[in-house]
Amino acid sequence: MTFCYQCGIFYIYPGGTVDVTVHKSTEDQNLEELMSAAGGPFGGTTVDTAFEKLLEIIGSKDILSTFKKLYMEDYLFMSNEFEAKKRDDGDHTVRITIPLVFETLIKRNRKQTIVTILEKSEYKELVTYKNKKLCIQPTLFKSFFQEATDGIIKCIADVLKHDSCAKVSDIIMVGGFSESRVIQRSLKKKFNSFRFLIPDEPGLAVLKGAVYFGHLPNAISIRVARYTYGVQICPKFKPGDPEDKKIILGGSERCKGVLHPIVRRGDRIQAGRGYRHYFFPLENEEKFNCGFYVSEQREPKYVDDIGCRRLGSLTIEIPNTKQDKLPKIEETFIFGETELTFFAKIQGSRQPIKCCFDMLDVNKLP
Repeated sequence: MTFCYQCGIFYIYPGGTVDVTVHKSTEDQNLEELMSAAGGPFGGTTVDTAFEKLLEIIGSKDILSTFKKLYMEDYLFMSNEFEAKKRDDGDHTVRITIPLVFETLIKRNRKQTIVTILEKSEYKELVTYKNKKLCIQPTLFKSFFQEATDGIIKCIADVLKHDSCAKVSDIIMVGGFSESRVIQRSLKKKFNSFRFLIPDEPGLAVLKGAVYFGHLPNAISIRVARYTYGVQICPKFKPGDPEDKKIILGGSERCKGVLHPIVRRGDRIQAGRGYRHYFFPLENEEKFNCGFYVSEQREPKYVDDIGCRRLGSLTIEIPNTKQDKLPKIEETFIFGETELTFFAKIQGSRQPIKCCFDMLDVNKLP
């Protein structure tokens, strides 16, 4: 979900996750992100899991697994039919065709019919089997959505507690799961003071948005950092610092592995702007290694803290100099829309060392 002073945008993707962000429309018709994305595993797969639990009661885990493995075409046919039913409002009995081969597997292995199994189960008042179809009562069908609904509502409520959401007025739902009228009705009932905007084809809206963003990558001019980015430094060793981090550099006691944040989690960052850090090497070396890190914490202390990892490093060659002072080194982070670029150079030099990271690659995140 993206919330703005003008409107909120609520992204529900057709897979297993829901993303919620907050945006503000700007005077130049772009969007400005006001808080980093939130969300969780509350997408359509939670409903699929609930339905599969019903199938496991009718058959068993082993039977359902065998069915998937040996008769994938029939399994996909049943799954696609249920996928279509997820868009219903849940006010009427939902009927799902059970493939003949699945019914045969159940009879062969359990020595019972589906009708008999259901009559002995906890679902005897909620599910019947007629004309090769499971007939699911509205109460049970809606319960399949309970985990997703509760998770989405809590996520939205947590986001709306922030001061930046005080002027949010609209919620736009996109993504395949947004087509579910059960989800739509639950959210509209809970957040009845907001105007909901749902396109005719919410799933296609995500694709169209991706194409639009490809042509206009600066459509979101300001974002909020989801992680802390920084470099490793070695400040003077102080009382209270871990003894195992004490080293001698340049003739003085230093604390190794300290993470110096350049951009902190929650900071607003502008695409294309450089965020710089300057320092002097502590020893006269021919080469200097610049390591850069990403952390889940806003104020990390050390590069080996939990949730912190090294993204990469650059090596700078230090020229021979007869000056008493060692050259100053400049390190720069530049955030693009989907890319992070790290530069390191000796100040005054026109030949920086460059390294780029595609932040759509999950392996580059903590």
